Amino acid sequence: MMDHMRQQNADLSGIELLILDEADRMMDMGFWPDVRRIISAMTSVRQTLLFSATMPDDVVRFALEIVREPKYVQVGHRFKPAKSITHRAEVMPESAKLEWLIEQLRRPDGPVLVFSRTKIGAERLSKRLAAAGIKCAALHADRTQDQRRIAVEGFRGGRYKVLVATDIAARGLDIDGIHTVINYELPDSPEAYVHRVGRTGRADEPGQAITLVAPDERQALANLEKSVGVRLE
Repeated sequence: MMDHMRQQNADLSGIELLILDEADRMMDMGFWPDVRRIISAMTSVRQTLLFSATMPDDVVRFALEIVREPKYVQVGHRFKPAKSITHRAEVMPESAKLEWLIEQLRRPDGPVLVFSRTKIGAERLSKRLAAAGIKCAALHADRTQDQRRIAVEGFRGGRYKVLVATDIAARGLDIDGIHTVINYELPDSPEAYVHRVGRTGRADEPGQAITLVAPDERQALANLEKSVGVRLE
């Protein structure tokens, strides 16, 4: 959209409805300056809908900038995942994670979404899983748009049983029937954990979230549990 605006190919003055989804992730990625510029090209007489899995103070402040007489609707608890999700931690050395994951994915209960913190990590992990005979695809920012489309459609359609993704690439991912989310590493923040595990357990359907934890990450795990308000058994 910014490219179209710079080339004067977009007239937003007639926009009557503005929807901002994944607002907290947009802030994490530094998109707010662009969002502000886009909004400045619109009329102030419009309806604005802002959706966010978490609502940190920065998002609240921004929301108050762009809406008039806002109405706040909260579904569930702030910073807490759905109650239909079970949470589990598996403590093991870093060197044991790949073998454990391969064994788990040989007999999945349903589609499995695996999170890696980095693009390089997601790509490497997906290749190792594929070499072990696991039908999987990678989803990260270094993949072309066509590659990402093929990965998501293949995962949704059942061609791939496993999707290995980064936090940013998975934002907005909406696929029904994801039974299990596996965090190959601890997420960087409680908000990231809520986003990740929120891909399962939708509409009160049961789901499970498994987090792989290195022995020296026990304190970080305890901090995560306290922040999110769940116990990883």
